[in-house]
Amino acid sequence: MKITWLAGVLVLAGCAGLQSDDPGSPYYAYPTGWSIALHRPLTIPANEATVRLQYGRTVPRNSVQEYDPFCVVELDTVRETPQTLAPGRFEVWRVTRSVTPIMAARASPFRRVDGSDEGDLTFLYYATEFRLHGPAHAGLRSMVCTWNQMAPVNRTLMRHLTLAEIRSALGDWMSLTPGRRNGDGV
Repeated sequence: MKITWLAGVLVLAGCAGLQSDDPGSPYYAYPTGWSIALHRPLTIPANEATVRLQYGRTVPRNSVQEYDPFCVVELDTVRETPQTLAPGRFEVWRVTRSVTPIMAARASPFRRVDGSDEGDLTFLYYATEFRLHGPAHAGLRSMVCTWNQMAPVNRTLMRHLTLAEIRSALGDWMSLTPGRRNGDGV
């Protein structure tokens, strides 16, 4: 019984250690009160609900360099006409992190029926999602910043993006304004 309890405590302590107060860390624990400012109109193409920002500019879906940081701004609704987000400030009401693997199908015509030959892991996205709210932009859902960790140059990194890398992807389109921790700005 003591061993099980001790194992549980060690697991929880290990998880707690992944959070950092350092904004330069990929494990930075975003405090409450963050906001995102959009500095100029951002147009989401017709028949889409997302737009990508990378290297400080908008990038078509099929032109994203997935081995470098990029952010996807997402609306609630797909429309037949372009949608434009007006400049303004958005409240970040939740920040979450996830790791998403994607398998690429093999080209073999001899697939196993049991599903065990589905493909090789070719994409591993470490994502930081900012859930957003803005009274003037009711349809704005989120901004997800990510990169493909399985790209040859990234395989030794295996980490989430730092705040500086996210800001670099956004360029002068958007800025992240920190919340407060212990009465001080971050």
